[in-house]
Amino acid sequence: MTISVFVTGGLQVNTLIVPLNEKQVFVVDPGGDVPLILKYLQDKQYEPVALVCTHGHFDHVFGVNDFLDGYNKKLPVVIHSGDECYISSDREIAMEAHGYDLKRVGLTPLLSAFDDMPGSSHLLAEGETLCDIPELSDIKEALQWQVLYTPGHSKGSICLYNRMEGILISGDTLFYGGYGRTDMYNSEPAKLASSLKRLYALPPETVVYPGHGEVGFHLSAVWEG
Repeated sequence: MTISVFVTGGLQVNTLIVPLNEKQVFVVDPGGDVPLILKYLQDKQYEPVALVCTHGHFDHVFGVNDFLDGYNKKLPVVIHSGDECYISSDREIAMEAHGYDLKRVGLTPLLSAFDDMPGSSHLLAEGETLCDIPELSDIKEALQWQVLYTPGHSKGSICLYNRMEGILISGDTLFYGGYGRTDMYNSEPAKLASSLKRLYALPPETVVYPGHGEVGFHLSAVWEG
């Protein structure tokens, strides 16, 4: 399986294009630079079937609306219920969540970008697969991607695990050189520690694609480092 990686936005998010089959893909964490990604999908004749958010922090959802505009708002947008607030169609809810985080990192002027979020099409839960997304229910390959609920960096952080391929999409739960910060809206340090222990139990040869930084490393490299 070849996962395409685009480093997007000012905070250099790893936006992933993940193949389900020869033509259909899902997009993970649309952090920006959407025209470039749309052109890539068009050139490859790929059909995006969902936008999957590993969590809701501003840098990971910055490109959601632009992406939906490119597909006439027909793509499902999915996230865990714990982070639903970040893409809520209720303006006040989204503004509160993003406002706290943007103030924390000195980027308050970006708040207006989240004034009209689409809401979630489906709320991901522990143990589900991407096949549980109604629009993906007929795509058999979506069954291989399991949702691991890994809170801590945010209340609703998830990872996606493909046991058959030995691949973990870890969002900001785990990086090559560390893990996500725990001073943001609804962060919980103790829960992040538990989530990391859970990932430690996965096979050491698992290949990791995190939300920032180096991609394609083995879990064993993290623990040995």
